[in-house]
Amino acid sequence: MESSNCMGLVAVVAVSGSIALVALQVHRRLASDFIKKLESEIGRERNRPRKKVRFAPDVIEPSSNNEEYRRRKKTALSPPTNR
Repeated sequence: MESSNCMGLVAVVAVSGSIALVALQVHRRLASDFIKKLESEIGRERNRPRKKVRFAPDVIEPSSNNEEYRRRKKTALSPPTNR
C-alpha cells in the first residue's frame, strides 16, 4: 500500500513540475513578444519628425528693448482710470 502512495506522489510531483516549466516558458515568450512590440513602438516615436510650435505675432517677445515692450503691453491691458 505504501509503494502505491509513493508512486502517486512521484506522479503528482512530475506532472506539477512539468506544468510549472511549461507555464514559465509561455510567460517568457509572451514577455519577450511584449518587449519587442514595445521597443518597435518606441522606435517609431523617435523617428517621427517633431512638430514646430508657432506663436502668434503679439505673443512673441522681441529680444531687444524688453522693458518698452512690457510697458506697452501693460498699458494696453490695464483698464483706463477716471481722475
